[in-house]
Amino acid sequence: MTKLTKIILALVLVLGIPAMSMATCFNCNPCGANGYKGCTEATITQVGGFNQASIEQNGGSWSSNLAVIDQSGIGNKASILQAPFADHNKAIVDQEGWSNQANIKQQGLKADYNEAYITQNGLGNKANIEQYSSHNLASITQNGMCNNASINQGTMGGSHYTGTITQTGFANTASILQK
Repeated sequence: MTKLTKIILALVLVLGIPAMSMATCFNCNPCGANGYKGCTEATITQVGGFNQASIEQNGGSWSSNLAVIDQSGIGNKASILQAPFADHNKAIVDQEGWSNQANIKQQGLKADYNEAYITQNGLGNKANIEQYSSHNLASITQNGMCNNASINQGTMGGSHYTGTITQTGFANTASILQK
């Protein structure tokens, strides 16, 4: 690690100075914008450095989706996709630490009224939630290092699924598949 990199990382950690973080939001229509009938909201908050966040929401004309990414630390990555025709969904990612990764996908013709939550604290944790049908709830909470969790619901059209994974420690792996 170069001396300049060490100085930047020290400033990021001590002063909370954002350094080279990226955030994007595609088709995140605010309430009432451009004749949009729904109320879609997207928020990205990042503190630290080298974090990446992306939100894309492409619901129907009456869509009311909420997407929130809140990251603090170094090198965290998060993405939320709620599209196409995905309406009245909620997706929230909250990460603290180093090199955590979180992805939420809620998509499909009837992927409505879903909720997805990912909370990670630590180093090198990975979480993935995918929901393709309606009225599903998925929650992943991980504390520690190198944990890996995945929830996949509604791939065959079933609905009203609930999946919860909670892991604490080192190198745990868990997966839920509900078709």
